[in-house]
Amino acid sequence: MADVLKTSKARRALRALALTAILVSAFGCQSKAVKDEAESLGIVVVNAPAAGEVRRVLVREGVSVGVGDPVVEIVVRSEARSESARTEDPLARAGRNIGAAQGEVEAARAEVVRTEVEVGRLTPLVASGDAPQGQLDGARADYERAQQRFRQAQSAAQSAQSGLVAARQQQQTPNSSSAPAPSEQIVTARATSAGTVSAVSVRAGQNVTAGQPLATLRAGTR
Repeated sequence: MADVLKTSKARRALRALALTAILVSAFGCQSKAVKDEAESLGIVVVNAPAAGEVRRVLVREGVSVGVGDPVVEIVVRSEARSESARTEDPLARAGRNIGAAQGEVEAARAEVVRTEVEVGRLTPLVASGDAPQGQLDGARADYERAQQRFRQAQSAAQSAQSGLVAARQQQQTPNSSSAPAPSEQIVTARATSAGTVSAVSVRAGQNVTAGQPLATLRAGTR
């Protein structure tokens, strides 16, 4: 009876290993049912912690490993833009500056019109003695300040327009500093259990996806 149980368990182990190998080679993944059965038989699968390219396979079949031992190194590449490229787009900033400058010009123009009307209203009233001279003097001072504000707003609008032209020229000129710069990081897939490597499913230079099985261990056989 004991021999029958051992034979049955061995067959289950072989079936789990075979199914795991098939799924790894065909789909690069494991089904939950196969994973659960494999774990119940002491079979541990080391998965890729991130997508990338296999840099080095650090184990081979038959080698014993401990918990946390490195199994496979993976190079994870991403495009990290330069510091200048991460700043605000000059063209968009110039466009906003023009919008703000034009808004200030319109507000200053409206202020000039309002104060000019007020001066025109008070002038005959002061001449007829119906309004004090000081009120007219104050209105004239407001009118002069409004004119000064209008001139400053026009100057700012011209500067903003020049900035927009410069931003457009800069955008049309190739700038190598704004090109994506490759960034590499090496991550290591490690054994989550002590055991013996029974299968290695990847090789150096191979691209893998996150969670893809990389190697299979027989737990507790170190």
